[in-house]
Amino acid sequence: MDKDTREAFVRVEKSLEKLTEALSKNSSDISALKVQANMGKGALRTILFLGSLVAIVVAVLKIGESI
Repeated sequence: MDKDTREAFVRVEKSLEKLTEALSKNSSDISALKVQANMGKGALRTILFLGSLVAIVVAVLKIGESI
């Protein structure tokens, strides 16, 4: 194997190492985003539930006034 070929292999190996590091970082970032999205979904469900309870209470009070 000549010198140029070895240098090319070294460059390719370094590039692969950088890609591996980038993929690892992206995987951890994606996992963090999934956690944040799930928290957002839970918060939205809680807000909708509490809003429904308030609407029910208001409706019951209005019905009670009309009786």
